[in-house]
Amino acid sequence: MLSHWFDPEGGAAGAPGTLAREFRDRGHDVHVVTGYPIYPKGRIFPGYRQRPYLREVIDGVTVHRSPIYPSHDDRAARRMANYLSFAASGSINAQRALGAADVSFVYSTPATAAIPALGLKWLRRIPFVVHIQDIWPQTVTASEFVDKGANGLLEGLLNVYCDHVYRAADSVAVTSPGMAALIEQRGIIGSKIHLVPNWAEESYFYPIPRADDLSESVRKQRTFTVMYAGNFGEMQDLMTVVRAAARLRNSSEIEFVLMGAGTVEKRLRAAVREESLDNIRFIGPQPFERMAEFLAIGDVQLITLKDRPLFRSTLPSKLQANLASGRPVIGAVAGDAADVITRSGAGLVVPPGDDAALAEAIRRLSAEGGAALDHRSDLARQYYLDHFSTRVVGDRLEALLVDAASRSTRVA
Repeated sequence: MLSHWFDPEGGAAGAPGTLAREFRDRGHDVHVVTGYPIYPKGRIFPGYRQRPYLREVIDGVTVHRSPIYPSHDDRAARRMANYLSFAASGSINAQRALGAADVSFVYSTPATAAIPALGLKWLRRIPFVVHIQDIWPQTVTASEFVDKGANGLLEGLLNVYCDHVYRAADSVAVTSPGMAALIEQRGIIGSKIHLVPNWAEESYFYPIPRADDLSESVRKQRTFTVMYAGNFGEMQDLMTVVRAAARLRNSSEIEFVLMGAGTVEKRLRAAVREESLDNIRFIGPQPFERMAEFLAIGDVQLITLKDRPLFRSTLPSKLQANLASGRPVIGAVAGDAADVITRSGAGLVVPPGDDAALAEAIRRLSAEGGAALDHRSDLARQYYLDHFSTRVVGDRLEALLVDAASRSTRVA
């Protein structure tokens, strides 16, 4: 496996570890080339010190760490330095650590994580399967921390690079139907593209009763808690949540809990202070192993994204996490994510960026009552098991990897 992110990073960065353990449990010998853990704060985790190479074993998975430029802020130059530093150091260490591999798997976010796999294929003829999490270059050029004047040149360079990766890969796995269409529009043959949605870490995300003592420490004295759990980034559009909370400020029942961290946290806190909102509470990121407990505190979970054409082809990872945990959801999203929420029956969908519609959806679920919300919880969990479980995803990816390895002319 080649992944920019890996354990002990949690949250949105926890998915590669889940998949590595799934492959391990299926009897495969799994090695991961990755960087040093920094997500989400952009600082090296305690207990780690950067060096040219570090080998460790985590839960039966051999991990080979490569040095990186540690940054996860909103400065484009620093973010790209982080991405490219792993691409370079990971390429060197992959030749040493993965030279005997039958096949390599690229967890492609950022897209530069595929560069070491290209080196393995060029020099050792090791085939690879790429699992695309974000469509580049659109993800980069749509972000607000990239200077608009540089977008044209950057987009051109990334288009050339991404097309090369997709053509070099033995199989291209995508996480949503809309993403498959976008990749095929780039000239990649349709038979090479396979729908493999994302999953959740099922040992951490599962239905659990609300713990009263934990609930009392997080909730105020209101009866209906709306929770957002995840990255506080530009694309998550959390200012819409703040505006919805302002519309609901006079409700004695409804409160908001924003759990996480990220680049826009200071702006969010400033907006809450400016509006004098006492119905929003911030809590920091929580241990991954306690996420089920914390998610259970929320009567409903929020999934929000800015209204961008790209995001209509996106299934954000928190959608699977909430469904796996059996949580009712409100999605301020469009496209594939909205379709999943609607089909599952787990919650409601409102237009992205529409704080009035979001506030009304919150009122509606608050008025439904416990039995109706319990039913939505059951529907959420069952939909996850049928469509997103690690068993379903593992079957699909394992088949692609075994097929690629069987056709390999690997050089030892």
